[in-house]
Amino acid sequence: MSWLREFESELERRRVRPAVRERLLAELADHIACEQAEQPQMEATRLGGARETAAQYADELAAEDARRGAFGAFAALACAAGAFVASQVALARVGYPGYNHGYSTLLGLVAIVALIVGSQTALVCGTLAAWRALRRRDQTTMPAAEIALVNRRSRVGLVAGFVTMGGLALYVVDFAGALPGWWLLTSGALVALAGGALLFAWRAIARGSGTVVLASGPAGDIYDDIAPLRPLRGHPLGLWALVAIAVGGAVTAFEWHAEHSLAEGLQRGGVEVLALSIGFALLGRAIGARR
Repeated sequence: MSWLREFESELERRRVRPAVRERLLAELADHIACEQAEQPQMEATRLGGARETAAQYADELAAEDARRGAFGAFAALACAAGAFVASQVALARVGYPGYNHGYSTLLGLVAIVALIVGSQTALVCGTLAAWRALRRRDQTTMPAAEIALVNRRSRVGLVAGFVTMGGLALYVVDFAGALPGWWLLTSGALVALAGGALLFAWRAIARGSGTVVLASGPAGDIYDDIAPLRPLRGHPLGLWALVAIAVGGAVTAFEWHAEHSLAEGLQRGGVEVLALSIGFALLGRAIGARR
C-alpha cells in the first residue's frame, strides 16, 4: 500500500469529511512529487508514518472545528439575543398586553416560559462554549472529551436559542389581534433572520463534529473556566445556591425598583430561581457544571 493510500485510509477511518480529505491528499501528493523530483532515489517521504500523520491531522481538525463551531454558535446566539431585545424594547413602547389578553392564555404562558428559560440557557451555554474555545485557541489539539464538551455546550446553547425564537414566534401569533401590525411584522422578520443564523451555526457544528478523536485527557468543567468558582468544586449544591441567590436577588431587586412592588419582585425572582434549578438539574452534567 502506498503512503498516500495508507494516509487516506486512516483519514476515512477517522471520518474526516470528504472535502478536507481531498484537499489534504492533493497537497501531500504535490509535496511528495516535489520530494521525489529533488531526490529520485528516495523511497520514503520525510513526512513520517502515514497513519500517524493522518491521526495528527484528524485531531487538529476536530479541535479547530470545535472552536469554530463554538464561536459560530455564540455569534448566532448574539443575533437571536439582538432580535429578542429589539422586540421587547419595541413592545415596551407599545405596552405589554398581559399574558391573558391574546387568543389563548395557555399559548401566551408557553411563549413566556420559552422566552425566559430559553434565553437564559442560551446565554449560559453559548458563553461557556465560546469561553472554553477562546481559552484553548492556541492549542493545536484537545482531548476527545473536551472537544465533546465544547460541542455539547454549543448544541445546547443553539437548542435554547431555537426555543427562545420559537417562544417569540408563539407570542407574535398569540397577540396578532392585540398588537400593532408593524410590531408583529418586525418581530416576525427578526425571528426568521435569527432562526436562519441559528440553523447555519447548527449545520456547521454537525458537519464538523463527525471526526473521530482519539486524544486522551480530561474534559474539564465549569470550575476550570471560571477560577473564582474553584473552591466550590465537589459541592454542586453550593454552586447552585450561589447562582440562585445572585440571580434571584438581582431579578427581585430590579423588579421591585421597576414595578415599585416587593411582592412583584419576589414573584419574578422566584420564577427565575425555579427556572435556574430546573436547568441545573437537567443540563448541569452536560455542560460541565457538575460531575
